Amino acid sequence: MVAGSGTVLSLAQLRRERRAWRVQMKTTWALELHKARLVACPAVFEILRQLSKGSAVPATAATAARVAAELNDWLYSAGGMAADATTRGAVAQLRNHCRLWARDGDPHRPPDLYGWRDQALLALRRDLDLPELQTFDLGPESTMLKRLEADLL
Repeated sequence: MVAGSGTVLSLAQLRRERRAWRVQMKTTWALELHKARLVACPAVFEILRQLSKGSAVPATAATAARVAAELNDWLYSAGGMAADATTRGAVAQLRNHCRLWARDGDPHRPPDLYGWRDQALLALRRDLDLPELQTFDLGPESTMLKRLEADLL
C-alpha cells in the first residue's frame, strides 16, 4: 500500500515537472523567435523604403527589380525563416509584383503594388507585436490624454 502510494505520488510529481519543463521550453522558444524577428525585420523595412510614396525619387521599374531581388534574399535568410507564414506570403507576393513591374518595364506602377506593400508592412508589424499602422492626426483631439480617454470609454 505504501509502495503503491509512493509510486503514484512520484508519477504525479514527474508529470508536474514535465508540464513545467514544456511551459518553460515554449516560453524560451517564443522569446528567441521574437528576438530573431527583431533582428531580421528591420531589413525589410529598409528594403520597402525604396517604394515609399514620400520618397524624393519616385519608384521605377528599375527600383522594383532591385526591391524584388532584395526581398528574395530576405525570404531565403534568417528573416524569412523566422517570419510568420502570413508575413512570408505577403512579402513573396510583393516580390512577385515587383518582378512583374520590372519585367514589363512599364513606366507606371501596377495598381495593387502599394496594397501588397501595405499588407507586408502590417504583417511585419504583427510579427513584432507592434500596433497596427497609426493615423497621423495632429488635431486638438489627438493628444495622448484624449486617446487614453477614448480607449477607456
